[in-house]
Amino acid sequence: HRTMRETDIKKQYMKIKVFKLIIPVLLPAVLTGCSDGRDPLPQNREAGLQIESCSSRGNDADDGNSRVEDFGIILLDDAGGAYTGVANPLHVTYGGGWHFPEVTLTETACRLFAFHPFLSIQGQELPVSLTTQTDYMASGELRLDWLNNRADIEMAHLLSLMEVTVDGSDACSLSLDGVPTEGMYDLADGTLSIKPETGTLVSVGNRLLMFPGPAGGGKARIHYRERTYDWYLPAGTLEPGKRYGHALTLDKEGTLILSGVNVRPWEAGEDYTGTIKP
Repeated sequence: HRTMRETDIKKQYMKIKVFKLIIPVLLPAVLTGCSDGRDPLPQNREAGLQIESCSSRGNDADDGNSRVEDFGIILLDDAGGAYTGVANPLHVTYGGGWHFPEVTLTETACRLFAFHPFLSIQGQELPVSLTTQTDYMASGELRLDWLNNRADIEMAHLLSLMEVTVDGSDACSLSLDGVPTEGMYDLADGTLSIKPETGTLVSVGNRLLMFPGPAGGGKARIHYRERTYDWYLPAGTLEPGKRYGHALTLDKEGTLILSGVNVRPWEAGEDYTGTIKP
């Protein structure tokens, strides 16, 4: 009996040893089977910046968010300086994919700000000039790091858009005297500073880009059917990212009369915010 008992003990001991050997072999396979399909985390706590998308809130055609294919970005740390290893600003373009200088993200948080059009700006301030009638746009802050390295960027219009029609026709143009023409937008603070100097703005077709804020009193010249008419912009407060449609009519004496102001978001898929009657 003692011999059988010793044999049984030896067999059990061998089973335990074999079982201990099997566990380390099976463990990697079990962990692999539990993978959620995501890319494995880098071992050095670094990852390259990836841009997933960049769009604007609507466009001139009001056909939904449109991809912005040429823009600039700045990358800052929490102290407001350039992110380590980055020479701001970076120029981003699209052509079958996003193209921009390589950026390495680490455990240190990165603050990304995007703007359009691309300019070789100094620091975090974007010069804004109305004389070129350029549609300036900018994004809010995106916080990124090595674990969150994919950027989905959405930009908003910084300016207000004024549209004019005469007797229902958009075949007209205008110029506006005595209005601010230059400003500066702080990308990190999200603030627009307007310089006090004034000048003359000339529309592209029947559309005129203007700074948001108090407006009115400026003298406009409306060019319609080979004639020029004087007209004074009504008082009001313009908001960024909104269109202001001014419907003008010619009376029997040939004087322009404002028949209504139609205010709508400069964003697709939204209803009119109201109609103002003079």
